[in-house]
Amino acid sequence: MEVQQHGKSIVVRLGGELDLVAAAEFKRVVDDLLDRRPGSSLYVNLERVSFLDSAFLGALLGRYRRISQAGGRMGIVGTPGTVRPTLELSGIFRTMADYRTEEEALAAG
Repeated sequence: MEVQQHGKSIVVRLGGELDLVAAAEFKRVVDDLLDRRPGSSLYVNLERVSFLDSAFLGALLGRYRRISQAGGRMGIVGTPGTVRPTLELSGIFRTMADYRTEEEALAAG
């Protein structure tokens, strides 16, 4: 997991298989960042992800609720074809924006 801060925005880059263990780490890291920077926007880059499960979907949705309640935005960046169907079926793109690049996401706010 790589994290970069750009003003009021945080970019988290993930790779590999995102399961229960990855979900717990993601929640811990992101919640710590949001505790220190309330109102931040979060963009999750999935370009290097090969699989994600329901535990990780839950982690994404939990962070979305927290961020949106604080006035921030959350989006998904670079969704690969291998995980896009899972995200589409879950309805995640009805709540979070879908960006092709980090630059596009950061330009959105």
